[in-house]
Amino acid sequence: MTLERIRILKIGEADCMNKSHCAKIIVILLMTLSCVYSFRSGSFAHSISIPPLLNLTSNTEIERILSDEVINAFIKDGRVTIKKDGDYILKGMITGYMRKPDSYNSSGEVEEYRLNVETKFSLVSDTEETKWERNISESVVYSASEDETIGVEKVAERIKDSLLRIMLDTW
Repeated sequence: MTLERIRILKIGEADCMNKSHCAKIIVILLMTLSCVYSFRSGSFAHSISIPPLLNLTSNTEIERILSDEVINAFIKDGRVTIKKDGDYILKGMITGYMRKPDSYNSSGEVEEYRLNVETKFSLVSDTEETKWERNISESVVYSASEDETIGVEKVAERIKDSLLRIMLDTW
């Protein structure tokens, strides 16, 4: 064998080893990407309708604010189809509302308030079968110089985030 022929054989062996190595890397990448894809694709195959939340508290604004937050969250997320007459109904109820002073300044005046809101959500089929039911309680602290509506909006955002996480994680 000539020296040139030996070099060609060695290069061919290296190419073969590189191809084998490349194939392993490709398989690992495909497996990784498929796992990421299936993890991210937590979409719900059915449509849902979201009626206004039932408000069992004395705060009249929270029903509108929280209902709007929930509906807008699902529309923005896009993994769930929202319809007037969906396959499932996301029922929500505001069961508790408590606002109390959280901190005071040196003069004894309220500096911050803590707002705690308790809710109950259930996903019900069009045949009235409950798929799941969850209680969500969230609280926020906001400045006494801010309007109470600011606190309501902040806690509604937290409840919306928790609800979205719970629903899409269970699918």
